[in-house]
Formats: sequence, C-alpha cells, structure tokens
Amino acid sequence: MKNGRRTLKDRLKEDLRDPEIRKAFDEEDLPARLAIRIARLRESRGLTQVKLARKLGVSQQALSQLENPEFARFTLRTLQRVADALNSKLIVELR
Repeated sequence: MKNGRRTLKDRLKEDLRDPEIRKAFDEEDLPARLAIRIARLRESRGLTQVKLARKLGVSQQALSQLENPEFARFTLRTLQRVADALNSKLIVELR
C-alpha cells in the first residue's frame, strides 16, 4: 500500500486468493504468456515475424496472431512447430 492507497498489484494479490478468480485469471493469462514468450524467443533469435513465418510456412499475419496476447487458439501441434522453428523445447505440464 502506497500513501494509504492500495496499488493494482496489492489488489491483484488479494483477488487471486479467491479460487474462482484465480482459475479465471489462469485461464486468461496462459495464452497471453505464451504469445509474449513466442515474441521474445523470436526476437532473441534475431528473427523478424516475416522470417519466422517463412520458417513455419505461414503468413506474417498468422504469426502476428500467435504473438497477440488476446489470441487464445493455440494447438499443441502449432506450439511444437513454433518451438522447432525457434530451436526451442516445448514442455507441457499438468500439475
């Protein structure tokens, strides 16, 4: 709390203690984290969207969708293809 006011971070911490809110947050958060991770890996490999799209055999627009945090239609096959194109390893866990 700063200056007697709750920050967004404080509010989020408090809200995420509720199991229903946590579940909803996790369901929305995962696609966004995946999209951001794809973009960061691509950039760290020195690839543009166009170059990675060519490696995947898709359009730049299709790759742009994968890097859009609001896109939530990943398939394991697509994620594996992206991982392969980025010389990365796809790890899927159930806990």
